[in-house]
Amino acid sequence: MDILLMPPPPDGDQDRGHTIFGLYWTLFGLSIIITVLRFYAHVSIRAVGWDDWLMLVAVLLLLGFLIPGTLMILDGGCRHLYFLLSTPGGIEQVITVTKLFYICQPFAIMCIATGRMSVGALLLKILVVSYWRKRFVWFTIVSTFLVSMLNSILLFAACTPTEGLWNILITANCWDPTIMTNVTIFTSSWNVLIDVCLALLPVTLFWNLNMSLKKRIALCFLMGGGLLAAISGAIKTSKLPEANAVDVTWGTYDLLLWNGAETFLVILCGSIPALKPIYDMCVRRQRASTRPLFSLPRKPTYKLKNIFPSLSTGDDSYVQLEPIQKNPARLTAIEVVPPANVDVSQGRGGDDTTALHEFHRVPWERTASGESITIHAAKPSREPPPAANALRGDDMV
Repeated sequence: MDILLMPPPPDGDQDRGHTIFGLYWTLFGLSIIITVLRFYAHVSIRAVGWDDWLMLVAVLLLLGFLIPGTLMILDGGCRHLYFLLSTPGGIEQVITVTKLFYICQPFAIMCIATGRMSVGALLLKILVVSYWRKRFVWFTIVSTFLVSMLNSILLFAACTPTEGLWNILITANCWDPTIMTNVTIFTSSWNVLIDVCLALLPVTLFWNLNMSLKKRIALCFLMGGGLLAAISGAIKTSKLPEANAVDVTWGTYDLLLWNGAETFLVILCGSIPALKPIYDMCVRRQRASTRPLFSLPRKPTYKLKNIFPSLSTGDDSYVQLEPIQKNPARLTAIEVVPPANVDVSQGRGGDDTTALHEFHRVPWERTASGESITIHAAKPSREPPPAANALRGDDMV
C-alpha cells in the first residue's frame, strides 16, 4: 500500500495494454501460419519429425500464455498500480492481475524453451555424421528443458502458501524477491547462450562443404537466424529487474513487449530452414509458368572452318546449323546453309567427315542444289575424334 502514499504518476491514468494485446495476438496468428506451412512443407517431402511436433507444442504453449495474459490486460494489467488501487475494488483487481501474471509465467518460459528444443531437433536431422555436434545438440536440448522446468517450479515455490505470491491480504513466508529475479535472469541468459550456440554450430559444418562460397554463406544465414532471437532475449533479460518495481503493473510493460518479440522470433527463426521445400516448389512453379508454350530452337552458330575444313576460305566465315538432337543415333539429316561467298561444289561428298559432336563423327554430302548441304547421320562412333577435329566451346559465337 505504500504506493498510495506517493504522488500520482505525472503521465496520468494510461492503459498500455492495447498495444501488448494487439502485438501478441498478431504474432500468434503469424506463428500459426508459419507452423502450418512448416507441416505442409515436411508432409510434402514425407519428413515430419519430432522437431515439428515440438514447434507445435511451443505454439500451443504460446496460446496458453495468451489466454490468461489477455485477461490480465483487460483487467488493467498495464495501468499504473496507483490508479488500480485508487478505484473501488482496486485491491481485488490487483490480486486478480497479479495472479494472472503468475499463471502466464510457466507458459511463457516453457514456450521459449520448447521452441529452442525444436531448433535442436532440426539440427539433429542435419548433423547425421558428426558425433560431437550431435552430442552437443543433445546437451542443449536437455539442459534447456531442465533449466526452464526448474525455473517454473521455483516460481511457485517462492512463497508458502503459494497464494501469497499474489494475495497481499494474507500472511505468507516468501523468499527475498531478488532470489527469483536472479533465477529468472540465469534462465533467460542460458537461453540466450543456447540460441547463439545453435545458430553458430551449423557454420562449423557448412563452412567446410565442397560448394561455392555464396552457397555456404546462404546456408549459414539460413540456419543462423537464431541470433535474432538471442538479441531479443538479451534485451528481455535486461528488463527482468523491472518485475520488482514498486509500480509493477506499469514497469513490466517493456518486459512483456520483449518477451513477445523473443517468443515469435524463436518460432520464426526455428521454422525458416524447415520451409525450404516450399521455396523450392515455388521456384519450380515459377520457372514452369515463365516457360513458353512452344518455342523455336535458336540455331547455334559455328565457325565455318571448324565444320567444313574443305570449304574454308581462310577467313572466319560462319554457318548456321539446325540444333542437333541429344541422341545422335536418331538424327536423320541436318541442313546447313553456307555463306554466299563459299562454293559448296568444293565438297568431296561422303568421303569427307567432320566432327559435329565431341564424341561423334558423321559423314556429309551435298545435295544437287547449290544453295544448301544436307548432312546424313551415320552410326555414332564410340571412339572420340582427334582433338584437332573436336568441336570446342570457344569456337561458338
